[in-house]
Amino acid sequence: MAIKPFNLTQTRFISCGFSAHTRLIHASFLSLLWLGLPLAGWGATPSRTTGQSDNPPQPTQASPEFSDVGRPRRRQGGGSRGSCLIADKPPLTALVPNSGTGLTLAQSPSFWFYLPYDLSEHHSVEFVLKDSQDNLVHRKTIDGEQTASGILNFRLPPSVILEANQSYEWYLLVQCDAVNPERFVFVNGAIQRLERPELQQQLAGLSPEAQATLYRAENFWYDALDTVAVQFQNAPRDSKSRREWQAILQSIGLVDLESQPLVSCCTAE
Repeated sequence: MAIKPFNLTQTRFISCGFSAHTRLIHASFLSLLWLGLPLAGWGATPSRTTGQSDNPPQPTQASPEFSDVGRPRRRQGGGSRGSCLIADKPPLTALVPNSGTGLTLAQSPSFWFYLPYDLSEHHSVEFVLKDSQDNLVHRKTIDGEQTASGILNFRLPPSVILEANQSYEWYLLVQCDAVNPERFVFVNGAIQRLERPELQQQLAGLSPEAQATLYRAENFWYDALDTVAVQFQNAPRDSKSRREWQAILQSIGLVDLESQPLVSCCTAE
């Protein structure tokens, strides 16, 4: 089915064992974050927010209120020194709309990324989640040898629960140069969890496809993407699942990722 480009007009946004090499990279990156030093466009800290059929029911109007966070978001990789670009491959990409923002109903949501690199034990990948007061909420670092090139997700563990009506900033950092550990590429964005009991009731009993349709209609991007991605990952040869996957990527202008494999990685403990 055809999917319209994802609409955010209703939405305003306010581990594994580490090698010595990985710990060095990790310490240097977090030092930049904690000290508030400029990191390729990262700026001020965001403020807190204010404010049984396969045919999905008509959605209700979503009208969350947010405060402007003011921090630039980057859904495609930008680097500290050099871009780590690979010929004939798309750059590091977060699977989010161009705004880099989105809503979720999930208490412990997933974040999907395209990783173009074939990494080794001398590289690292780090996911960081911070709250609106710049406090660390979750961090996961993995050695590069545990990842493969393709589309992967970082799923928060059940112990990490997002507070309702609060905004969070996330970052994915890839140390992509084994010779120069200060060379890395990153993407960043924002997420907010809302509580919508009436929507949860509407979702109950729907097929995954119908759930994804309703999530999109209500602007819950992270849940729509995760639903479609998991279906496609579980049945990559199913033509219907593939069409849904291609359509949701097209809706945010990421057609160049349609042929990239979904790889198993990074489900947090």
